[in-house]
Parts: sequence; C-alpha cells; structure tokens
Amino acid sequence: MKKDKETRALRCELETYRRQGIPLLLNGSPSTPEEIEQACSIAEEGVYMRDYVQNERGEVERLQFDFVKNE
Repeated sequence: MKKDKETRALRCELETYRRQGIPLLLNGSPSTPEEIEQACSIAEEGVYMRDYVQNERGEVERLQFDFVKNE
C-alpha cells in the first residue's frame, strides 16, 4: 500500500515537471512519467537516483533518473 502511494506521488510530480516543459531523462534518454514510474517500481537489484539539474538561476532545467546497482 505504501509503495502504491509513493508511485502515485512520483507520477504526479513527474507530470507536473512535464507540463512545465522540463525534460525527463531515464538513464540518459528522454522518457515519460509512465516509463520512469515503471522503472522505479520494478528495480530489484538497485534504485534510481534522482538528479535535479539546475540552470544558473537555480531553476530546474531537467530531471534525470539514473540506475544505481546495489553492491
């Protein structure tokens, strides 16, 4: 149940950024909120690290998700 709430919250956040025209990247490739949500929810051997890349004014320029493998 908690995981469902987390994935819904993630999707909502990503949709907000997408509507603002902020690019979403998954492992360096353009992606959609749905693809990122799915990848984050099924990652078993690691996690996706979220990186908010900002411009010189401190505004979010793009949002990247990169897989980090558990060791």
